[in-house]
Amino acid sequence: MLKENEPHWFVMRIRNSSLSRLKTLMDLMGNDDDIDETYAPMRFIKVSPTKMDFVPYLVNYIFVHSSLERLKRAKSSHEDYEPLRFVMHPSFDEKLAKRSEALYISEKRMDDFKRVTAEENEKVVFLDNMNYACKPSQEVQITEGPFAGVVGRIKRIRGNRGIVIPIGKEMAVAIMDVPRGYMRLLTEEETKNIER
Repeated sequence: MLKENEPHWFVMRIRNSSLSRLKTLMDLMGNDDDIDETYAPMRFIKVSPTKMDFVPYLVNYIFVHSSLERLKRAKSSHEDYEPLRFVMHPSFDEKLAKRSEALYISEKRMDDFKRVTAEENEKVVFLDNMNYACKPSQEVQITEGPFAGVVGRIKRIRGNRGIVIPIGKEMAVAIMDVPRGYMRLLTEEETKNIER
């Protein structure tokens, strides 16, 4: 259950997003005392035969590190944040009553996501089929190579073995062709600790 005064990584959707709006929001939030950090995975694309441009993979999403309390205060006091919407997901309270709360990601999951998406790598793929990417599967930790320490779910993607890092049911990124010897299965207790 989400504690409103503790900092978390929140997934936020930007209504009517564009590259300029995303950059403006990131700049504004970078100077806001209520926001600790923002992140949007970026990549280079060829825009002409001689020019490359740095653009986000996901124009309509931004990750914001703050407490829910401070983030709500920032949204209510800055009209420029009006396009930002919390991504909601189902949750259960102490009495197991279903309710909806803002989607947040554990520090470990977000650190892994940032590490995997921080630089261009031909082995890193953003997944389109979220129904498939979010299906339960065994959690593993990569033990060797450039992504050593990253935790994800093992899946077959287009016939190849991949390690999928899901971000709620909104998005997922996969590291392709990780050798079987570079993986360690996690225990149920280790898996629970990653989500905290």
